[in-house]
Amino acid sequence: MPPQTAERPLAAIAAQFVCFTFISANDVILKIIVADLPSWQIMTIRSGFGILLLLPFVAAQALRGTGSILTRRPGAHLMRACLSAVSIVSYFEALRELDLPVATAILFVTPFFVVALSGIVLREPVTPNRWIAVIIGFVGAIIIIRPGPAGVSVAALLAVLSAATWGSAMVAMRNLGRTEGTLSVLFFFNLFICCIAGAFAYPGWQPVSGRLVGMIALVAAIQLIAQFFMMTAFRFASASVTAPVQYSQLLWSVAAGWFVFSVVPGPHVVLGAAVIVASGLYLILSERRPS
Repeated sequence: MPPQTAERPLAAIAAQFVCFTFISANDVILKIIVADLPSWQIMTIRSGFGILLLLPFVAAQALRGTGSILTRRPGAHLMRACLSAVSIVSYFEALRELDLPVATAILFVTPFFVVALSGIVLREPVTPNRWIAVIIGFVGAIIIIRPGPAGVSVAALLAVLSAATWGSAMVAMRNLGRTEGTLSVLFFFNLFICCIAGAFAYPGWQPVSGRLVGMIALVAAIQLIAQFFMMTAFRFASASVTAPVQYSQLLWSVAAGWFVFSVVPGPHVVLGAAVIVASGLYLILSERRPS
C-alpha cells in the first residue's frame, strides 16, 4: 500500500496542470489519427504500446524488490478501465465531427461529475469555494459551446457522455490511489483497455501504416506521462480540488486549433476562455487562504 501523503493542494493543482498540458498534446495527435483508423483499433494499439513502455519499469521494480504490481482489487481496476473505455471511444467519435476547442470545451462538464462523486463515493469534503470554481468554469464552457434552438449535435452528446464517464473514471483513480501503487494503476489500466478495445476492434481490423503506428506510439507515451501526473495530483489532494484545473486544457486546444488546424477562435471562444482562466485563478487563491 502506498504511503499516505499530506494534503498539498497547490502541488496537486500544479501536477494536474502538467497532466492536462500533455493531454492537450495527445488530443492534437488523435484528431489527426481518427481520420484514418477506427476508434477501438486506435485504443488497442495505444494501450499495447503503453504496456510495452511500462514493462521495463515493472521488471526494474521486481528486481529491486521495492514492490509488485499484483493487486487485490482487480474489480476496481476493471471498473475504471470500462468507464475509461466508454469515455475514450466517445471522445474519439466526437473528435471526428467537432473542432478541437469545441470538443474540449464540452468536456468541461467533467468537474461537475468529479466534484459530486468525490463527495458521494469517496466521502471527501467539497467546500463551497470548489463548487464556485467549477460553476464559473462551466459557465465559460457554455459560452464557448453556444447551444442554440436546434439543440445539440450527436457529436456534442458523445462528448458529454465522454465527460460523464471520464469524471467517474477520475474518481475511481483517486479511490485506487489509496491502496494501489502508481505503476500498478497504470499497468492494469492499459492491460484492461487493450483487452476491451481489442475485442471490439478485432472484427473490423484495418491495415496500419508505419506513420500511424509511430503517431500512436507517441500518443501512448504522452498518455502515460499524463496519467503519472494525474496520479501524483490525486495523492496530494482530493479529486474536487484538482477537477477545475481541467479548464486549462481549453487554452491549449484553442492554440492547437489555431496553429495546427487553422481554426481561428471567435470572440465567444476568447470570452469563454477568459472566464475559465478566472475560475482557475479563483481556485488557486481560495486554496492558498488558511483554513
